[in-house]
Amino acid sequence: MSVQIVRFRTDAERIPEVEDAIKKLFTAVEEAAPTGIHYTAARVGDGAEFLLSLRLVDSNANPLLDIPATLAFRTRVAEWAGAPVPPQPLTVLGRYSR
Repeated sequence: MSVQIVRFRTDAERIPEVEDAIKKLFTAVEEAAPTGIHYTAARVGDGAEFLLSLRLVDSNANPLLDIPATLAFRTRVAEWAGAPVPPQPLTVLGRYSR
């Protein structure tokens, strides 16, 4: 299992644009219906910071890379953030689920 995050800030006036793009991104992911992933997008507080997290059951296979809309979204993140924002590994130190 691996967990990756992408965290970025944008200008306040671009918030609606980013939120709309996230809705479209998740529509494309739902249509493709990849398995073995847990994918989440969130806006941090009421500001212009966004967080996407991806948990892969098989750390050697990322099915999102086969969905053109996800690759296009990554390009737009760089535009919104003003620079490329590569995914970073996240080390899970604790987790509880029931």
